[in-house]
Amino acid sequence: MITDEHLMDLVRNGDKESINELYRRHAKKLYVFLSNVMKVSNPEDLVHDVFIRVIEKARQFNPQKASFHTWLFRIAQNQAINLFRRQKIVKFSSLEQNIGQEGSESSLHLKDTLEDKSQPADVSALILAVRECIGELRKEAERQALVMYYILGQNYQEISAVFQKSISAVRKYVIAAGERVRQCLERKGIDSF
Repeated sequence: MITDEHLMDLVRNGDKESINELYRRHAKKLYVFLSNVMKVSNPEDLVHDVFIRVIEKARQFNPQKASFHTWLFRIAQNQAINLFRRQKIVKFSSLEQNIGQEGSESSLHLKDTLEDKSQPADVSALILAVRECIGELRKEAERQALVMYYILGQNYQEISAVFQKSISAVRKYVIAAGERVRQCLERKGIDSF
């Protein structure tokens, strides 16, 4: 399999199929990162913006300084921060927020869209409880590190490169956030997680 770094070499030389392959490989993880970690309201648009930046900055990519994955997520984080600065406000959605048309007879909440109907009810309830507990984390860095580690499957080194923090600091974020989520789940009566 061709590496991301080699694909970036091809992108620098104008190969359009290489950027499409990079998009196929990383768009879903970027979407999760931008929507769940950075709380971007339109993550699809920002994912596209990130890949436009990748094309624009392709000549600046240096695989000796960072892996493509780390470089890509750093661009995504910067794009999200720039978006927040332009908007001046970060809006958080409540899980109880109504979605759909106002005044319609069917009341659908945002939390209903998060439930996976293919899972048994107890598994869906557990997933929702975990999401709620992650959402309750007060420290943004801890929430981001936890999601990146457990949900996106990034290692401490990759996360530290994105945060520009030491590996030990990132490890502390993940451990502290994990403990807070565990305590939150226990308060909800879930202790076998």
